[in-house]
Amino acid sequence: MLVSSFSVLLPVLFVLVLGYWAGRSKKFDADQVKGINELVLDFALPAIMFVGIVKTASYPPAGEGPFVVAVTFALLGFYLAVLTFSLLVLRRSLGEAALQSCLLSFPSVAFMGIPIFKGLFGDSGVLSVTTATVIANLTIAPLTVVLLEMHAQRAGRAEGEATAFVTDIVKALKSSIAEPVVWAPLAAIAIALSGLHVPEAIDNMLTLIGSTTSGVSLFAAGLIIAAYKVRFSAEVAGNVVAKMVAQPLFAVLLVALLSVREPLARETILMCAIPSSAFAVLLAPRYGAYETESASTLVLTSFAMIAVMPIAIMVTGGM
Repeated sequence: MLVSSFSVLLPVLFVLVLGYWAGRSKKFDADQVKGINELVLDFALPAIMFVGIVKTASYPPAGEGPFVVAVTFALLGFYLAVLTFSLLVLRRSLGEAALQSCLLSFPSVAFMGIPIFKGLFGDSGVLSVTTATVIANLTIAPLTVVLLEMHAQRAGRAEGEATAFVTDIVKALKSSIAEPVVWAPLAAIAIALSGLHVPEAIDNMLTLIGSTTSGVSLFAAGLIIAAYKVRFSAEVAGNVVAKMVAQPLFAVLLVALLSVREPLARETILMCAIPSSAFAVLLAPRYGAYETESASTLVLTSFAMIAVMPIAIMVTGGM
């Protein structure tokens, strides 16, 4: 079991290290890194989100109501808890708090989940990963973008200018709705609810560009990490513990309270033991906030997975 666990983690770490090496070796300049960043955020990721949502809505797994509720609370509930702590206790700005919350609550299920879960649970594991990815992309992703846009609007004010909070929200929503990572999943859910069928040709086209998401996003994350010195601080250490220990334990509590059946209970816990998504790291340079902390948290949670994931697999195997 340990050998299998390490074998599915090595490709993920390899691509991260490859991107880091390319960045440190100056194979890509700042404009090229920005271009790769835009490729992921504006093209590849929205495409795979759209396809995943349409397919999940078309073939929903039977009897997974408690699982969906548990995953929603494990992700969005944990996000809101971290956001509150970051704003009130750590006194972070809204943009920094949003990125920290995203890092600690949004596991990289879309990028790392499929190779791990397919090996552990077969095709049913892939469907669970897709469901969790849809939930995260419909809640955490747009909420983070909205909060970052609010942060940008505030930062862009002239000093002393008074703007109503409601105006901030309206401006943020107008800006965020134009982002593909927001409107693509919204369009997908609207199509699914309307009962319209997406032609196979369109599905194939979106899948082709979307299939680049995993490798390119991890490579881009490595490039971004290389641009900053990984900083070991109390906050970064706390981020790693919160993501890799506190969130899985929170998931254990949720599956017990909601009586989530197996193997979905085990899958819920293991999803939360997956490292931070690169989503926040890709957003941080765009908004100029929490960049070093995001990069440090991403790389350290990725390495922490080497120890945490095998332990989580063995412990949950006895549930």
